[in-house]
Amino acid sequence: MIDSVVFDFDGVIIDTETPQFKTWSEVFHEHGVKLDRRLWQKIIGGGTVRFDAFEHLQNLAGRDLNRDIVFESKSERYAKRIRESPTLPGVERYIEDARKLGFKIGVASSSSKEWVEGLLESRGLLRYFDCVVCRDHVENVKPNPELYLKAISLLGSSPERAVAIEDSYNGLTSAKNAGMYCIVVTNPMTKDMIFDRADFKLDALSEISLEDLVGMMGVED
Repeated sequence: MIDSVVFDFDGVIIDTETPQFKTWSEVFHEHGVKLDRRLWQKIIGGGTVRFDAFEHLQNLAGRDLNRDIVFESKSERYAKRIRESPTLPGVERYIEDARKLGFKIGVASSSSKEWVEGLLESRGLLRYFDCVVCRDHVENVKPNPELYLKAISLLGSSPERAVAIEDSYNGLTSAKNAGMYCIVVTNPMTKDMIFDRADFKLDALSEISLEDLVGMMGVED
């Protein structure tokens, strides 16, 4: 019996990923080079390889750049785009459905606690979550399952009773390796990823209710 649902944050609750890539792409273009989308996709949701966008930019440009100036330019534009980014379609309905079904609700994110809780609070959503687990709370981010296992433990649930909602390959891998069911909802940055381990794949959470989706997965609610 399902008793909990755990959301990824970036790309699931708010699409922070498309604005991030778009902003960095502009910065790279201003320095006469191109940011490869396939390379960027590898770090969405976590990743096992350290990637420093500034170092990559500097290497491609072939010259020393001022990190502070680059990040100031990038950060101002990115912050504006995030302020204008709405909660993604269906998210609030899924939270409402989960509460009606008596599910515990959590977040498991490879981003920082400050980032996740700040954006949830600014949109009036933080109070609905029973736990928020971020990179600050674990040794390993996704695709390692540690974030999801910690969230499940805090919710008083178990992997076979929990559903993860993800948007990336790293996130899907984390959830499945934790032993959870996983719904993938894609966004412009992840729509062409391969999600062959997903229990269900959507283009938006607004396509189907949480209750119906759980039923279609053959999971008793």
